[in-house]
Amino acid sequence: MVREFEYKGETFRVTAHGIAGHEEIFIVHMEDGEEGGEISIDRMTEENDTSAPIEDILIMLCDKLIPERDIQVQDPEGSFSWREGKVVFDVHNGLQQHHD
Repeated sequence: MVREFEYKGETFRVTAHGIAGHEEIFIVHMEDGEEGGEISIDRMTEENDTSAPIEDILIMLCDKLIPERDIQVQDPEGSFSWREGKVVFDVHNGLQQHHD
């Protein structure tokens, strides 16, 4: 899956592959349409709650990345939300499924 989301008023892009709870997840902070700081987790080998939904893992990663990169967030109270847009590939069962 490659998809954008917003958190604390900032835009991030996630790339995740694998099966639910065992994905490799990479997030990148998007700054004026350009890639900024990034962070990742391999849910198969790194300590995490494998029953947690991917949204919770993304929030956890953002909460680490924001202070690490001294990102001045636009809305400190802003919640997580997926950005509208076409999902080109959805990968959660080990297979890529192209969306038309």
